Order: sequence, then C-alpha cells, then structure tokens
Amino acid sequence: MPTSLINILDAYKASKASIVRALNVFNYRTKSSGTKDLSLSEPTDPSTGYWQNAASLSSKPPRWILHIDGTCSPPIADFARDPSGRLLPGAATLGYINNGEGKCAVAIFRLLPAIKTNVSPVAFLFPQDWEWIVALIFPEPLPPGTSGETLSEFDPKNGKVQYKGREATSKNSFAIKRIALIKMPIPPSAVNALSVPITYDVATKAIQQFLGAGIPVDVYDPTSIQDLTNLETNVSSSLTPVTRNPLGPKTIQPAPHLFAIPSEVYSLINAALKIGKQHFIFYGPPGTGKTTLAEHVAQQLSADDADNGEPYTFLTASSSWSGQDLVGGYQPLGPGKMGFVPGVMIRNFQKPIVIDELNRCPIDKVIGPLFSVLSGQATTLPYRTDITDPKSGSFKILPKPKDILGENEFAPGENWAIICTLNQIDKTQLGQVSYALSRRFTWIRVGSPENLRDFVFEILKKYDMLKGTYDPSLPNPVAEMWEKVNKIREIGGAPIIDFIRLVGSMDPSIDLLTSLPPPAQDICISVLGAAILPLLDGIRRGEAEDLYKDISANWKLSPEKEKILSQYIMDLAL
Repeated sequence: MPTSLINILDAYKASKASIVRALNVFNYRTKSSGTKDLSLSEPTDPSTGYWQNAASLSSKPPRWILHIDGTCSPPIADFARDPSGRLLPGAATLGYINNGEGKCAVAIFRLLPAIKTNVSPVAFLFPQDWEWIVALIFPEPLPPGTSGETLSEFDPKNGKVQYKGREATSKNSFAIKRIALIKMPIPPSAVNALSVPITYDVATKAIQQFLGAGIPVDVYDPTSIQDLTNLETNVSSSLTPVTRNPLGPKTIQPAPHLFAIPSEVYSLINAALKIGKQHFIFYGPPGTGKTTLAEHVAQQLSADDADNGEPYTFLTASSSWSGQDLVGGYQPLGPGKMGFVPGVMIRNFQKPIVIDELNRCPIDKVIGPLFSVLSGQATTLPYRTDITDPKSGSFKILPKPKDILGENEFAPGENWAIICTLNQIDKTQLGQVSYALSRRFTWIRVGSPENLRDFVFEILKKYDMLKGTYDPSLPNPVAEMWEKVNKIREIGGAPIIDFIRLVGSMDPSIDLLTSLPPPAQDICISVLGAAILPLLDGIRRGEAEDLYKDISANWKLSPEKEKILSQYIMDLAL
C-alpha cells in the first residue's frame, strides 16, 4: 500500500485499487476518464475560470472544473458559471465512461479547481498540481452503454446524475449512493506563485460541502493505509447485489472517427461476437484503417479504461519473434538460476492483445502453444514449475477464466482477445499463417470506402479545405484518380488523406472539387509521386501505361505534363 505519492495519477491508482477490491466481490467494475495523461492538452481561460474552447469540450471534458470563490469566508464551491450566473457549456458534466459491459458501479473523474480572486486583471487562478479524484458510487451498475457515455446534469441537492445507456432513447436520472473525494497530499502552506487566497485543504472542504448537499461525501488521503481501507469498506457497504438477465455478447459501436469503414465490417464483427468468437484478423489493402479499427475494437472489448494506463496491449509483429517472446520460456533469473518467464501474451491475459502487421512474424511458431486454448481446450507447456526437479509439474494454460489459479496455471480473462491486422499487399511470410491458425480467427476484409467521392468531400470538409458548395455532379479529380488507381491495386483512405493535406499545405488556394488548372496540376503530380505512387511499386508495364494515360486524360494534362507523369509511373513497373 502506498505511503507517498508523486502526482494525481498515483492518487488515482492507489484509490482505484481499494475500490476494485470492493467491486470484485460483486463482480462490478469501475470506469474512468481523464486518468491517463498527467497534464492537460486543452488550454484554460483565467478570465472565465473555464476552458478556452468550452463549446467543443462540453460533451467530453478532459477534467471537471468547479469554481471556488476564494474572496468570501468561508470559500464556496459551485458549478462553473458566467458573470450572469448561467452554467457554462458542460459545467455539470463530470466526464464520460466506457460502460459497454453494463457493470460500472463506480465512475471516477478528475476535478480541477478555478479559484476566484480579487487580483486584477486575472479573475481565476488554476493552482499548479491542485486536483482531486471524484468517485461516484452507485448502489448497482449503470445500464450497458457505449464507449463514450457521459454522466451529465449532476444535481448535488438530489444526489443524481443523468446517463443514457445503449437501450434508452433519452437520458435518465440515476441516484448516487455516496461520493468519495480523494485529495492530494499538498501541505497547507503550498500556494501557487500567483498567491492563491486559500489553502488546498480549505478548497477541499468547500468542494466536499458542494458535492454533499444531498448525499454523503467522504474525503480520503491516498497516502493513508487506514483511509484506503475505509474507502474499500464504504464502497462495499454502498453496493447492492443484483441479478440481471445476461447481457449477452458485447456489441462494437461504430467509431465516429472511422467514417470510411464499411458498415458490413461492424455487422461481421458483432455477428462473430454473438456466436462467441472474439479473435479477429482484419486484412485488406494499405491505408484502410485496419490498425485504428483493431484498437477501437480492443478498447470496447476491454474490461476497464486502463490497467496501468492501458486498456489493451499493442504489439507490432517482427520476424525475430519467438514463442518465448509471446508465450514464454526458460530464462536466466539471476546468477546461476533459470526458470520459466511468461511471455507478453500470458502477462496480459486479462485484456485484448492487438498484433499489427501479423504477416511479418512466423505466427504459427510463436503462438503455437495457444492453438488448443483458442479452440477451448487446455494445454500443457513443456516447462516445469521447478526446473531443478525432474518430477516437478509443468505449467498449464487453461482455456477459460478461473477464480483461483494454481501456481502452475495461467488462464485468460473474459475480455482477452487477439485482434490482428494483415496487409494483403505485403506478402512477407504471409504463407506462414496456416489453415490451422486461420480457422481460429474470424477474418474480416477492410477495403476502401463505399463511396470515394463522398469520402473526398468529407476529408475536405474536415480539414476546412472546401472552396464552395458541394455538388456531386462537379469534377472530383482526387476521387477519379483514386478510382483509376484502385482498378490496378486497391488502396485505402489514409494515403488519399495524405494527398489532400499535402496539396493544401503546398497551395491552400487549390480547389480539389473542380477541374485542375495548370499550376495545380504541377502540385498534384508532385504529391501523387510522394503519397500514392510508392504503394504501386511492382505493377505491370501495361497497367502503368493505362494508369498514366487515364489520369492524364482525367486531369486534362498537357503533353509535357503527361510525359512527367509517365516517368513517375513507369519507373514503378516491372
């Protein structure tokens, strides 16, 4: 148990450990947001005591900001408000959680104070390192939701917060049983360089009174073993055992930032999960979002927002991998000692594993011992628990979770999954993915977007590169080039995004939804060679000739420019 802390993340980890111990008895979970990064990525505004970009952060604030009026005695905490007293956007939203399992009974957020002062011209101070952990404890888990369900409209007088859930059509109010306020071990004398008018402990008292207008609020020091024990006890006593109908298989919600992923991909993923298969291989051409999709699926399959900051394990495959790296094997343990050391996959048996570029490693060789486990059968490893005793038992890998494991047993958690990506163009060691391994995964092809023209339009809109009203009947030289490239070798949206952004960086005035004038043609030819053509290396000469002629005709290139383009493309041909 910790006796000293360095920062707010240490306070989070210490308090979370106590909370998790209480929740495990009930098979409930804790979820959090804002608990990965120590520092803020969004700027605050000392004139308002809030975010500079408040409107864009109102649905998913990186911290919950409260105002503390340090000009009165005693200081008073309240929601962040404008000078007229109206709530600022998202001021009553504590944060968001990933509650796809429907097991979240404790939601944890970070609270940042804005201290009101009499110092002119600064109206509010954000004292360095002044933060708190706020844990909302519900009597039973919130209903299953999505990866970004917000807890908003917090009402301290009634002790309620609003939450929607996956099955509801609108948000509903949920009663909070009690709140845990975890403070930092900041000495009472510690003040900001701008002279904060109150101490941290005084601010803690003001926050406790604000939060506890209608429900119990307990303050805990995470450096105190007794406080952490009390936290565990209070969480446990606040929970109510419930028996619910089985939640059924997990459902992967489409990722808003992956608008190029075809809808049938999600349908296949969820169909596989419905029949109990949660190991996937996403394959297809480069640039289609396979890796980002794999991480999105892993995030939603994970049991919690973070174990030591990571909800899943990400690996990039390598030809140098061995079974010892992934599964484990004998390794030196010190002078003259040897023993079994679990590999990275066994060490992370409680959460999803993402393996990027699967075809770059001899995968049958490195995870061979897990073949039986992937099929639902136990397997025995050729490693003894005591290497010095020939009669010692061997290590075993069980196919399903087990509450109490023997010292020689490993078992996957219920959220363990292997999610791989495979580039179908790069054939390096592709043949080493055997049929025996292949059938243990659900293979899902991730191709280019369903509508190339709409994709180009969405990218131009996203990066503020639209020059006028979108008309689908107008020329779309980027999408038309893409169509011709795909006839020879399919590529995804990522290189097209690179193409668009490079063109915009070289000349922001270029309109990519109209016929290209000569100056724009020069830039587009140059960028084509930088972003797209390297992916076509090794095409046949006939294909190369057809491609440069088709693009030249579509872009209406002069003979001189067509010759330049032909040199770019013909250099790729075999």
